[in-house]
Amino acid sequence: MRRRGRLLAAASFLAAISFPASIAGATARATLDVEPLEATVGDRLAVVLGVELPADAVLELPTLGPRLGPFTVFEGAWEGPIVVEGEEVVRYRWTGALGAFETGELEVPAIHLRVEGSGETEPLSTDPVRVDIVSVLEDEELSAAEAAELADIKPPVSIAADYGPLRAALIVFGVLLGVAAVLWWLQRRYASKLAAVAAPEDPFHRMPPHEWVYNELKGLLERRIAEQGQIDLFYGDLGWILKRYLSGRYRIDLMEHTTEEVGPLLEQAGAPEAALEAIDRALGACDRVKFARERPGPPAWREAVEAVYDIVDETKPILAEPDPAVKGVA
Repeated sequence: MRRRGRLLAAASFLAAISFPASIAGATARATLDVEPLEATVGDRLAVVLGVELPADAVLELPTLGPRLGPFTVFEGAWEGPIVVEGEEVVRYRWTGALGAFETGELEVPAIHLRVEGSGETEPLSTDPVRVDIVSVLEDEELSAAEAAELADIKPPVSIAADYGPLRAALIVFGVLLGVAAVLWWLQRRYASKLAAVAAPEDPFHRMPPHEWVYNELKGLLERRIAEQGQIDLFYGDLGWILKRYLSGRYRIDLMEHTTEEVGPLLEQAGAPEAALEAIDRALGACDRVKFARERPGPPAWREAVEAVYDIVDETKPILAEPDPAVKGVA
């Protein structure tokens, strides 16, 4: 091992020696330093490639890697040109790291460079460097006694299985399953009794239906949607307002019924016969626009709204006026 170390040290010294090339009468040097020269598989080796050139020379910076012979280039970067004040030279330096994944006396190959100076191009090379890569187990020599001790390995000991945690988990799971079943049964049995009663819908906001419909018709006219070309929307809203009013006035749900079904339902609820005919005509006009794609003009719009006003006037409750004679008796 000592002899090998002396040889490696000598190789490192030789690798650091510059190999000059003549460029226009001046000297160019390239050196390659690798540390350490003895390493194990996978270790990173520090590498410095130094180049010294005359001031008028230029180095073509090569890309080193991803392999240099049997070595892998892990990283590396060039620095330069570095001009030293007071010296007529320029320096370049590449610093990186190499590694090998095989054992033996390996060689970092010579690195060839191209230098231009005074119109000439000259090659410049480094010397190859030898590195000894050893196995991580090479120095771990076992004695015969240690080898015998390692060979006398007892078979694995059987350990009885412990099912305690599994039994505890199954018990907890069974209890949770039972609680879930009880809760499901209670929900099925008492859900209808415990459910909150929904408040009835009040589309009229505590006002008489006929006052509500007057406000809705006024709002429909103020939107001027028919004048904007949205005739389908105008007649659709008009039919919806009329059905909603009649539903509240006679306390029946007409919103999901067709025009043919509305008449008999209102007749049963006590609507006047004259109003039934007007209601059928008004809803029929809305249906023709919606389904038959009729496009009535402005006079028909006004007539449709006036017809709904007439229906409301015909069907709204008649408020009894106070009798002056009864009032005077008091």
